[in-house]
Amino acid sequence: MNLFNKFQERFNTKQIEEEGQSIVLISLILVALLLFVGLAVDVGFVFARTSQLQAAVDAAALSGVSEIINETNPSSTILADTKAGQFLNANGVPITGTTGITITFQSSRGITPLGVTEYSVTVTWPVELFFLRLIRREPVNVTRSATAAISYLTDIYASRRVEDGTVTTSTQGIFGPQICTEYGDAFSPINSIWDPDFYTYQYRIMIPADYNENVVRVELFDPDSVNQADNEHTIALTENALTHPTNPLSDVPPPTKFCGIHGGGSEQKNPCVLRTGELELTPSGTSGVTPTYSIDQVNPFWFVRIDENRGAGDPDLHGNGQCVSGSPASYEPRFNTQTRFELYYYQANPGGRDIRTSIASYTGNTGDARDVNGFHDTDMHWVSPGADKQGFDYPIPDVPGVSEVPTDEGNTSFEVDLTSDVSGIVTDINTGVRYLYLDVTSLSGASENGFEIWAGPADYAETEPSDVNARNVKAINVPGSHNSNGVVIFALGRLPMNSVIGNAVDIPLVFVGAEQAGAPMTISLFDTDSGAQPPIEFYFDSINKNNWSKVFSNPPDADPDGQVGRCEIGNCNDQWVTPAYQLTVPGVLDNCDYQNQNPDDCTPFYGGRLMVNYIGGEYDSYSWQIQISGLPFLVR
Repeated sequence: MNLFNKFQERFNTKQIEEEGQSIVLISLILVALLLFVGLAVDVGFVFARTSQLQAAVDAAALSGVSEIINETNPSSTILADTKAGQFLNANGVPITGTTGITITFQSSRGITPLGVTEYSVTVTWPVELFFLRLIRREPVNVTRSATAAISYLTDIYASRRVEDGTVTTSTQGIFGPQICTEYGDAFSPINSIWDPDFYTYQYRIMIPADYNENVVRVELFDPDSVNQADNEHTIALTENALTHPTNPLSDVPPPTKFCGIHGGGSEQKNPCVLRTGELELTPSGTSGVTPTYSIDQVNPFWFVRIDENRGAGDPDLHGNGQCVSGSPASYEPRFNTQTRFELYYYQANPGGRDIRTSIASYTGNTGDARDVNGFHDTDMHWVSPGADKQGFDYPIPDVPGVSEVPTDEGNTSFEVDLTSDVSGIVTDINTGVRYLYLDVTSLSGASENGFEIWAGPADYAETEPSDVNARNVKAINVPGSHNSNGVVIFALGRLPMNSVIGNAVDIPLVFVGAEQAGAPMTISLFDTDSGAQPPIEFYFDSINKNNWSKVFSNPPDADPDGQVGRCEIGNCNDQWVTPAYQLTVPGVLDNCDYQNQNPDDCTPFYGGRLMVNYIGGEYDSYSWQIQISGLPFLVR
């Protein structure tokens, strides 16, 4: 018995010990299970919050980018952030801080090389844990980002005469960085409140699918900022003017015109565009001549000087950013604006963003020590930097194989061989269209540099004059003698202009496709003064004006978009027209009452050019900004 009792006692003791160990093991297992359950619950909760946050951030970016068009400051995101915040709150991400949890919100905006506006949102949301608070007291920060894009900047026709490359009622013109915006350039001055520091105007050169040449020759008119001093000029009249059936003009003796008497100013610092007398043969004439020609059937102006020599302060610094009326006292080359023209294209990159690839660049002359690459005599001439031939009348004698207007690189050219110079160029798969791009940036100076751009076949270099006035006359005397073969130059969203004429003129602004019916358009002008006059009328060249047009600044009539408080054309010195003109592309007929039709609801639209008509001020420098809203889309 004693042996049995000892065995029983030992067995009971061992059982008690094992039961105690089991309790410990079970407790440990329960803790582990709870941790795993807690991990699953908390990880699942964090994952759910992450998905919720990503959806909210996507919605916020899409809603915010749609507000960028309404920002008056090109770098502001105030309106976009407000809208994005509303969408975040609506999607359960309370950035207002009412929950006591601090949620971090960041945003930014930018424009891609192709002119697409991007708006990025980044939100960090601290997620409180439940079970895992036993081992981690701090919340888990979940961060998600989204970038949405929308195409706002519109292709604006860079010239009224895009096909033949002539200069008539206006030129383009940018000021140097060492001047103020009051002279008419909202962006180039480095002290601009709309875009501080240096600014680049961008152009797109559209090459249609049916362009049947291997070479595109890109030409710049008067890329320098140099003014000649001569005021007396013998002009040539067009055949239309000489043979007018009732009021022919005479070229015997050849007409002589003088700056300061027949147009413009006699000082070398000021532009001079002479009146030829041919404007009297158009509806803008005052003599009542019948029949009349259109302004594109005559040569109303003889161009002598188009640049404006401006600036104040130390000439060695090329200006000090001040606005001084009539500055300088006399022509000062050191105030001239040095302008860089950079030609490039985009190479297709299937694995990512297309690659910007340089073709050639050229820096215009200023007539002083900045002309380190020589003086090229480009004043009042069309030139193609780097090309072998500049025109049979170019003032520098042609040397075969040598460019009289060399590029900055010395071995590149603005004559672009499409078979070898633009390897892998991006081509629209639907239309076959290809694009070259041109950036125009003022590097130094305080003056206005007037210029123009044309692109097309290269064979005209042997037959067409480079002199602007000779080319203008020939284009009228021999219609079609200089044609772009469908190549068109567009400014990307913003176009700096200088008006030549002080009469009413019709200007093509943008082409609007039929698929954009119903899209809102925003159009603004900067610094229209110096004799410009209201009203201003917008219409499409494909729709009769009686069926659809919009007239603004025409008291006592209210503006058609219902907005008030705008500065009127001619009275907008250093101001954008604010609020911008609001138009809606016609063509949506859903609300048309065919028994009681109105133009807004019942006008069909099959595509066409948006035109504008108003009286431009003589030598008025101003800018266009045009945006058409598309649908936003997520980029990343």
